[in-house]
Amino acid sequence: MAYPKPLSAKSIAKLFSTWDPHTVEVLHTYYEVFANLYGAIQLKDAWKVFKRFEPKIHKKQFLEFSAIVRREDVPYYIYEINELYSEEKPYDMERYIVNKQIIPVGYGKFHHFYNLMDEQAGKPIYALPDFLEAASHRLHDKELRTFLEKMKFNDGEFAGKLFSEAIVLTYDEKFDMAYYAKNKAVLKAINEKANVVLSEKIMQELMWWTEFAERSPITLLTEFLNKIDYTFESQEQAEQLISLVSDFINNSHLWRNCGFTPMQLHSLMARHTDQKLTAISLGPGIHKAIKDGDIDKNDLIRRLKEMDIDVLD
Repeated sequence: MAYPKPLSAKSIAKLFSTWDPHTVEVLHTYYEVFANLYGAIQLKDAWKVFKRFEPKIHKKQFLEFSAIVRREDVPYYIYEINELYSEEKPYDMERYIVNKQIIPVGYGKFHHFYNLMDEQAGKPIYALPDFLEAASHRLHDKELRTFLEKMKFNDGEFAGKLFSEAIVLTYDEKFDMAYYAKNKAVLKAINEKANVVLSEKIMQELMWWTEFAERSPITLLTEFLNKIDYTFESQEQAEQLISLVSDFINNSHLWRNCGFTPMQLHSLMARHTDQKLTAISLGPGIHKAIKDGDIDKNDLIRRLKEMDIDVLD
């Protein structure tokens, strides 16, 4: 079953012509917040959150809005449950709001959605008073982003270029571009993701790894840096980056935690979550820096242990 194409702005306006404009504005705001903060959420759960903050808007309007906005060009999808789980029967309250970032083009497009549903199972849903603020500043990335932008290549093809200037294509990206050369829709998506400056590309990857990867995002980052032939300038630089990434992971509002940060969820559930960074593998990038004498391995391990992070290798 193909997802319906968006209607024109004129057609959408006609569907909302009898609605109170303020109600439409509020619902647009909250639906987008649901997609941003949770990644994906079923309407029956979204309604429980919504009625805490907007008790004057009725359930009927909340559901009718989902049917209309499904045909609007917005940054999320409204899926009927049988479009995601073929054996289910469609029911209004069981529709899903799904962030478009989670549904890529091409084969297996629902893979990340199903993984996210598994990760969210059994976790409480974030609905604290700063709900809207949390969604607007979901990622705790300001310091990390600034640090990455100032990192610089010291040698090689991009010597002298800052990460905020260099556009670096990985081997995997080049392979995908060649493989999907005849598929314009997929190729366009690959190009849009690949042709961004390196600092932004790393931030995008870190967000994705933090939400979906089974391995430590820090390990994946050091492997990524090794693949693009980047060598840390110093042990101090490597330690700063590791500390900032750890802070990013532990203090970002994550889809897989139903909007809670790992630190908040740990405090709430009085136990460690699998998002709390407890161990890493150093990875090829750091090993190369150790071999070249730029980083003292024993001192690095000592400092990581002071941060309650065990080294696996």
